[in-house]
Amino acid sequence: MSISWNNKWRWHTGISADSVEWCPVEPHRNVLVCGTYQLDNDAQQSEDAKKQSRLGKIYLFIIDQNTTDLFPVQTLNIAGVLDQKWCYHNIQNNPVLAVATSEGCVELYRLQSEGDLLLKLWVKEEIGKDILALSLDWSTNKTPCEEPKLVVSDSSGCVTLLTVTDDGLKKVNTWKSHGFESWIAAFDYWNTDVFYSGGDDCIFKSYDVRVADGAVCMNKRHEAGVTAIRSHVHCEHQLLTGSYDEKARLWDARSLKSCITETDLGGGVWRLKWHPYHPDTVLAACMYGGFRILRVNPQQIDIISEYLEHESIAYGADWTHNLPSLVATCSFYDCKMHISEIVL
Repeated sequence: MSISWNNKWRWHTGISADSVEWCPVEPHRNVLVCGTYQLDNDAQQSEDAKKQSRLGKIYLFIIDQNTTDLFPVQTLNIAGVLDQKWCYHNIQNNPVLAVATSEGCVELYRLQSEGDLLLKLWVKEEIGKDILALSLDWSTNKTPCEEPKLVVSDSSGCVTLLTVTDDGLKKVNTWKSHGFESWIAAFDYWNTDVFYSGGDDCIFKSYDVRVADGAVCMNKRHEAGVTAIRSHVHCEHQLLTGSYDEKARLWDARSLKSCITETDLGGGVWRLKWHPYHPDTVLAACMYGGFRILRVNPQQIDIISEYLEHESIAYGADWTHNLPSLVATCSFYDCKMHISEIVL
């Protein structure tokens, strides 16, 4: 199948960009956030890198058929942003963005309309001292509930489970999961008592909060750090992982002893995003290998398109939930965000 990847806009983010996320909640699917961070070179630095000051920004964009030039409608100055995820449904009548920060915190922002559409800080929860919160995921990407859960990974090798309540965030438990950084944590969207983690120790783990305090399954087949995990919203038991070893792997979540199939993407796999309407299509951010679109089936994973217009580490990537499909991508040291139209 021929894939057309047409760049529409490019924007300089000012400081290093590492995450882009489209809002999935109607009627705000034209809302995009871009997260950034960099070391504060003006502040006195500790020899311990974990205590170094990191500055960040969240840029809020509204992109629709009337957009001619990119510019943020809001800029938030916060700690360094390591990851962002929108909840797939409203919480207390508002879309909610969860942010993992360099201060070891999870911050929840409500998207509110007060004349203009703006993000407002709702709650801030510290998950640990002198750590970076590295990734997070919502439990309710498939099935909404009144008190969704968040799983958060951090630089100390831990994974923390939180519940959103009427008053904010409640910490459920913390697991020491990996010997080095826990790069990624993600839910099984079909069974939200189950979640996964991947670490710099090359280990991929599965947890079930109903039956054990620790991991119920541990896999050591990755050849480098595990950096991406994504459950499939439309296909039960399908799970993708990515690694610094440059491979994307497809798993059956019922049996994690070995993957179903794998392929080399030509770059460390930092993010994997299933297309919201094409169940066999995946967007991959491949660090030094640029961005790829994959066709995934139980027999094989094929690269069907690539985008190499960024000039630095490919970190952030996401599909819009509108059609035609727009893709946001961002890269680190060159401080660039691109918006492209994908014709599948």
